[in-house]
Amino acid sequence: MVDHAARGAAKKKMHLQLEESELRTLRIPSSAHRGALSPSKNSFLPTLQEQAREDRPQASLAIADRKQRSEAIVELEDDKRMGQGAAGPSPEQQVLTDISAELLESVKEDFMDMGGALTSEQFVKAMLRSLAPGEDKVRSGKVNFSASADEEVMPFAESGLRVSEPIKGAAKTSAVADLFSRVDVHGEGSVTWDEVSNYLIEQGMSGGDEFTVDSIKTYEASPVLDQSKHESSVEKLVYLEQIDSVVCLSHNSRSFRLYDPKRCVVKNEVFGHRGTVINCCYVDSFSQIATTSADMTICFWDSHLGLRNRMAAKDVQLCLQWDGLSRNLFSGSIDGTLSRWDLQTMSLADSRKGHHKKAINDLLMVEDINLLASASSDGSILMWDTATMKPKKTFKGHKKGTFSLAYSMDYHCLLTAGLDQEALVWNPYVERVPIFRLKGHTHALCGVTIVPGTPQILSADVAGTFRLWDMRTFRCVQSFGGNETQVNDLNTFCSMPSHHRVAAGGNRVILYDYMDEWGGESVTDTGSVTDALYNPNAGEFYTISKQTVKSWNANTGVLFKVLRDITKDEITAACLADNGRKLYLGDAKGRVQAHGLNNGAVLTNFEKHPADISCLAIWQGTNKVFSSSWDGTVKIHTDEGSRPPQVKAEFKNHKDGVTCLRCSPELLLLASGGTDMQVVLYDLKTMKFEHALSRFQHVIAGLDFLPHRCLLAVADQGGHVSFWRMRPHPDQWSCVFHFRNLPLINGVLPNVTEVPPAAQPIPVCALHFSEMPLTRVVEDEEGNKFEETLEGPMIYTADTKGVLRVWGLQQMCERKGLEEIDVKDLFNKQRSGKLQANMHRQASGVWGQQSRGVRLSNTPSPLPLTGPGNATPAGHGGAFLTGVDLEAEGSGRGYPKPAEGSSFRFASEDQEVQLLFEEEGHEDGGVVSMYKTDGPTAIMTCGLDRRVRTWDYKLGRLGTLLQSRDRHFVFPYDPAATRQNRLEEAAELMKRIGPLEPRTRLPALNPNGTRSPHDTLLSLAASGKGKPAKKKDGDAAWKATAEQAMKDDDDLDEENYRILFEQMDRDTSHRTAHDEAQDRLVTHARGKQAKQMSQRGTALSKDEASAADRLAKAMAALDGDEFGTYSTMAKSVRPRLRNDRSAMDEDTA
Repeated sequence: MVDHAARGAAKKKMHLQLEESELRTLRIPSSAHRGALSPSKNSFLPTLQEQAREDRPQASLAIADRKQRSEAIVELEDDKRMGQGAAGPSPEQQVLTDISAELLESVKEDFMDMGGALTSEQFVKAMLRSLAPGEDKVRSGKVNFSASADEEVMPFAESGLRVSEPIKGAAKTSAVADLFSRVDVHGEGSVTWDEVSNYLIEQGMSGGDEFTVDSIKTYEASPVLDQSKHESSVEKLVYLEQIDSVVCLSHNSRSFRLYDPKRCVVKNEVFGHRGTVINCCYVDSFSQIATTSADMTICFWDSHLGLRNRMAAKDVQLCLQWDGLSRNLFSGSIDGTLSRWDLQTMSLADSRKGHHKKAINDLLMVEDINLLASASSDGSILMWDTATMKPKKTFKGHKKGTFSLAYSMDYHCLLTAGLDQEALVWNPYVERVPIFRLKGHTHALCGVTIVPGTPQILSADVAGTFRLWDMRTFRCVQSFGGNETQVNDLNTFCSMPSHHRVAAGGNRVILYDYMDEWGGESVTDTGSVTDALYNPNAGEFYTISKQTVKSWNANTGVLFKVLRDITKDEITAACLADNGRKLYLGDAKGRVQAHGLNNGAVLTNFEKHPADISCLAIWQGTNKVFSSSWDGTVKIHTDEGSRPPQVKAEFKNHKDGVTCLRCSPELLLLASGGTDMQVVLYDLKTMKFEHALSRFQHVIAGLDFLPHRCLLAVADQGGHVSFWRMRPHPDQWSCVFHFRNLPLINGVLPNVTEVPPAAQPIPVCALHFSEMPLTRVVEDEEGNKFEETLEGPMIYTADTKGVLRVWGLQQMCERKGLEEIDVKDLFNKQRSGKLQANMHRQASGVWGQQSRGVRLSNTPSPLPLTGPGNATPAGHGGAFLTGVDLEAEGSGRGYPKPAEGSSFRFASEDQEVQLLFEEEGHEDGGVVSMYKTDGPTAIMTCGLDRRVRTWDYKLGRLGTLLQSRDRHFVFPYDPAATRQNRLEEAAELMKRIGPLEPRTRLPALNPNGTRSPHDTLLSLAASGKGKPAKKKDGDAAWKATAEQAMKDDDDLDEENYRILFEQMDRDTSHRTAHDEAQDRLVTHARGKQAKQMSQRGTALSKDEASAADRLAKAMAALDGDEFGTYSTMAKSVRPRLRNDRSAMDEDTA
């Protein structure tokens, strides 16, 4: 009997071990870490080691995995790697991987020692000292991170280049400095421990999964509608992938319909049952449809929907499931009986009754473990062995009946739903509790399903509300349906993965389409692109569309991150912070917020506008943020970083919406243009209104300053571009020149200043100044080609036809006297009163008189028009003709170059404005915005054709940001050079930091000078109650022990103990009466607390009490029981015996 019991226990133990090893092979993603969860018997524990192993690429596994995948998937993965610009884990990722609990504890001590905050150099020094590997420590006890030529080098694979860098030198320093910049998102120059720990926690919690390109998108109501007539409500929808049809079963209907999933039309309606058709499944081996009905029969229909066989059952069968491995059909009946049917003999093979107390509502074959799952109205879920027809596992977690089952082959999770308002997620190996509860519905659920091959979970309730969940984090991604559609009393739904669609059944069939971000279109975004920005610090582009911000690699033009739904409403304006670490966004509700570029988290909420935000801008080098709205309000905020922001000024000088903003730090001016056809100027020093230019006849579309010439360029929707003198020039607020943006006529540009114009001007959307000289190839009369240098300044314009142009302004500046000016000198002269305005100088050509045909105003007109027979004002010469080759696509690598022999015809030398270059930038619509980029210098445009394109300064095409990837993308961003610059900066930082000193640790001290702790305990036990040492004796003991250790150990450095001695000297020499009084109060409070500590319920033995007493005396001798905690504890646990008079006397003493 004993042997039998022992064998049973051993067998059970072996079974548990096998089950445990089986559990360890299961991998479920965690919401707290990027790595997988390693399930234990009853829980899922995160393993950072697995995460680190997953982050480090394994070449052999990658090659084997490539062989099993399709070429399209491999190409997509290559694009992602190119988009991220790394061939493996970057040094920044490596530093995050190497962070451990011990390292964080060490760094935390540095924060505490420095008052809670560390500067950049202090943070780098603390991290490098903690990250220092053993081989970098020299015998002197110092760590040297200096780079040398003999150190190991790491290839940096980007753009096909190899850059050598020391693994343990500048690369690690650069990575730590990058970590500091990511934490110091506000650019305050220091970080606190809370900020560092919160950043690391956020990195671990998100892991970037929710920001990846292949993350879950959203569902929207499909334009395809069900036009068929339904006599009753839809009770069941089943998608049969084998025949690509949706089976629709209606209430009290003896027939079933087959729908086309693409067009949602009825292909066939099948009759044959004598009762209501309840459920169906597809039998692969026989290529037949099996249906069950209230007439207690199971019917089989062939590919032509003809009735082939009919089997009678004892009860009504509510669900069917085909098992291809055992080639059996399983059914669940209304009384809880599970039946197995042999289709070869068309008879009942086996049945089991009594395991489920109520009806079986759903069956699901879990092929991974070859078990059949059954869901019952009694709330239980059973896992059956299909061969023996015995339940192997039981899951109990629902309080009410269950009606729906789903299983994810990719994530090995079982999902169940029923009358409860939450769906449960189970580990099929763990029976006790579910691993997660999907909460959020307010009504009973009608089903749950997964989309194969994706992390999508779909659940729906009877009110028609769907919730989309991410299997990797169990986070709700979207809630849709409900009141948005006409589905009332939802009864069923099914997913159609091949069609990216979901069908829901209520009073009719409703379809929802999965909205993919690409959709096969060659565009930047399938929705309209609101704006596009470039971050030179990170080498990234950002495109804004609706409530989403997408990040693109500037080297490859590949999309690598998507921040979805980071605002509550549609984004209407965007601006990048000066430090390139955060993004200012304005939305349709008037909110202005600062978001972190790492995860899109809201960092700052600014004061709200009463209307939609129209523009955002910053004052570079300061913390000023400018915002404007469509009600004409302009606000100046200060971004105080971690402190609440402030509103420094608010202006309402516009009568209508503001369309554009531009700041000039050199001139201390802010300009705003609006739909009220005026430009308003604000003084940034006094934060007050300065001047208004109101002589415009069209809506202002673009503004830009040329500060060193005291100029402001204004573009309007009438196609006019005008130039205005700004302060502190004596001719301030006067218009010096204007021209029209006319189209080419037969390859020739008409006179852009004559009246009436030869053609209708094209409205200008945006403009930008540039003072960078350009070159072009010209041909003389003899046919010789030579390179000509074009001096600045120049102005770039973009119009509503999508055309980009470069205009030369050198002649205008020479003739109008618009020379470069020392702005600071002019400001000084203005303050001293030496600057005299001369508004009617003939040499400069400034217009001080009104022209005929223009309404009078105090502001000189920007549009001095001349008609036939009228004299041309000063500065307006004759017409100039310019021809351009419209077929030229650009000279960039990968794009078609201009054909040989094609030439440009430019204006004659006596014209003020010359058209230098022209290019059709956006074919299907106008330009939304245009920016100049720095590092490298280029032009970036965003168009109504949903494309963002980049250009060089001669309008040569550099590439387009496309979701399908532009193979000719050649934006001149060099990641290797950027990396090398960072390494050089890191090397300079290492020189400033110098050799790193390891953290000083207290030595192992001997109590009472030279005796060991063991000898001290023996002496205390022999002599009875010991006398506690004084504080000064304790300090002397520390010093004596340190001196003795230094004498005994030759490897120790005196530097290790110097800090210790200085600290002890400060502690003993700087004590005041206040400190002593505070110590007495703390001692009294601790003693009172120790007396109130809970006592042990049972008495200790004499040996235990003696040991506690010896411990208290030892701690007192070591000066470690300053508050008497150990002695009070020893008294409280001492046994109180009636005949132990000595103990009672000692307690009362």
